Amino acid sequence: MPVNPLLHGDIIFNAKPDAVPYNYRISYKVSQICLIMRICSFQGSCSLIKLHMISAALCTRNNMDKLLKFANEELSNSPIVRFDPSVNKALTFSVAYGFIMQQKSGNYKLTDKGRNLTDQIQAVDDLMISEKIDLSRLSKKLSEKKIQELTEIWRFNNAED
Repeated sequence: MPVNPLLHGDIIFNAKPDAVPYNYRISYKVSQICLIMRICSFQGSCSLIKLHMISAALCTRNNMDKLLKFANEELSNSPIVRFDPSVNKALTFSVAYGFIMQQKSGNYKLTDKGRNLTDQIQAVDDLMISEKIDLSRLSKKLSEKKIQELTEIWRFNNAED
């Protein structure tokens, strides 16, 4: 009877680490959040919702265009807000690294160490190019007041008896 080589145990399957897409890597998200706070917030402080909105907008050109229209007073063009767990995880790491601190109000504030990180990122021309361009286009146009208006719309549109 012929011997089947597959039955002798010569083949071994070893689990290899899965590749993590760049936009879900903690180091990338920490850097992204620090840049958002440096470029798009007043006095380096912003809300959790604002961080999620801008982070989601950085994923595609269409999302960023919608956020820019919304920031420019077009309430009819409400952006899609995606609450990404990787943003929350990156915030936890950012606080642990000392790049960000949470204020009593619940908002997050960039620390001196975080500003130093963003200075280093901005000094490298070929690092996070599209992010820096998009964040500069948005700049400080998206106010916390505007975000509050959007959350009020959510409350009224999605309220049930």
